[in-house]
Amino acid sequence: MSWENILKKDESSLFSLEDAIGKTDSKQKKKLKKVLQASEPTEFFGQEMTKLTELIDELKNVELIKTDKKLNKKMKSFEEANLDIVATASKLRKNYETLYNQLRVLVYPKGKGKLGDK
Repeated sequence: MSWENILKKDESSLFSLEDAIGKTDSKQKKKLKKVLQASEPTEFFGQEMTKLTELIDELKNVELIKTDKKLNKKMKSFEEANLDIVATASKLRKNYETLYNQLRVLVYPKGKGKLGDK
């Protein structure tokens, strides 16, 4: 089963999982809450890719790289590879947030109190 299929809602399995979470003891619920909080998507997800883009841009401005055709071609290939990585990371980020939000609803069902209590 692919991760894309996991992201699709299956109502019957979500309700049984929600019930199972609701029946766990308070210690296990606290642990779930801590892990959930640690898994929350942050604004730092793409910073490394941004820094790498800046590095590539700065290297392209170095005079030796500007004049050497071989190095210039190499930098262009690095730039293209970085763009591919950024595009993939953006897609993964969106899927990560979707999955995180689905899991969060299991731990904190709407209108049912704290941490799955019923």
